[in-house]
Amino acid sequence: MTVFATNALFMVPGQVGGTETYLRRTLSAMAAQLRPDESLAVFANAENADLLEADLAAARREGSSAGVAAVRVVRTGLRAASRARRLVFENAALPAAIAKCGAAALWNPGNAALLRSPCPQVTTVHDMQYRRFPEDFSFAALTAMRLVVPAAVRRSAKVIAVSGFSRDEILRFVPGVPPENVVAVPEAADSAFFAAGGAATCASRGRFLLCVSNSYPHKDLPTAVRAFGSLARRRLDLRLVVLGRPRRGEPALSAEVAALSAEARARVDRIVEPLPFARVLELYRTAAVMLFPSRYEGFGLPVLESMAAGLPVVAARAGSVPEVAGGAASLVEPGDADAFAAAADRLLSDPAAHSSAVAAGRARAAEFSWEAAGAGVLRTLREIASRAPASPRG
Repeated sequence: MTVFATNALFMVPGQVGGTETYLRRTLSAMAAQLRPDESLAVFANAENADLLEADLAAARREGSSAGVAAVRVVRTGLRAASRARRLVFENAALPAAIAKCGAAALWNPGNAALLRSPCPQVTTVHDMQYRRFPEDFSFAALTAMRLVVPAAVRRSAKVIAVSGFSRDEILRFVPGVPPENVVAVPEAADSAFFAAGGAATCASRGRFLLCVSNSYPHKDLPTAVRAFGSLARRRLDLRLVVLGRPRRGEPALSAEVAALSAEARARVDRIVEPLPFARVLELYRTAAVMLFPSRYEGFGLPVLESMAAGLPVVAARAGSVPEVAGGAASLVEPGDADAFAAAADRLLSDPAAHSSAVAAGRARAAEFSWEAAGAGVLRTLREIASRAPASPRG
């Protein structure tokens, strides 16, 4: 039996953004594709163990594959909300637990690798945000990222990037890494987004713009607010809904909202608490246009989720977004609020343009799947596990 281990200790539900979706969806897809002679040991923390168990239970109920039965969640009991505590645990206690389960390869989905591992490591590095936008991080977090990410890239037998753009960023900022050691395995939109947007039309959409993003500085949410302010003066029924956790860019976002007229300000809904998934789907299903002004993305999952749900996207031409959108979104220059407003106004005013964007977006989103993502990770783990000798890295 070939055992693959997964280090899921980084994931604190509701706190790590798109990497939570990435871990959960990829794990489920991997479980469905395990061979009869393979198993998967998922090392979980105290905060996420129940959630991961529930994901696997749902996969078992769907009966997609007998391979799901070969997946087990290993409860470490670690309270992972403290990054420092987690890093100490990962490097002091986790290697012995991995060795005990006889793993042939270890997958780290959260940007960090172990200093010493009893088996070869495959690490997913989502982006190089800390190099491009250091202002997104506290001094302590930035210092940790500067140490952890390059070390993870160099200690891993293979590195998985979530887009071609992200792969190029890793190779640029971690010099000396052989290009063949970094492979791109894209993310995908959950099938629920396709179902949510199946019957959506311009006429059935609500009169609100949606912006899904935590308020990091690089997400540039103030540009979305300025674009809304321009539209709000002539579209008195239009609202803006901003869904995401407060982060280091929250003061700038709040200041931009405060600068709106009192009437427009009353039409801005700021949702900072995590919503049930069904409610998130409802927002995607009923919004008129998605505004995505981010200046940097390793993948940009809300863009793909919007397109899957039949929600037209106006996004900044930056980071991985042009690659992911593939021509199916309206792309404008980063920070150009007038261009965002004009592109959104066209989609709101022209049903034919709206319908064309919906069709193009759904077709583009269908080119990605979590099954392919899971297959890509498994393929990489199998390649590394098959190498001889499989000596520890580090």
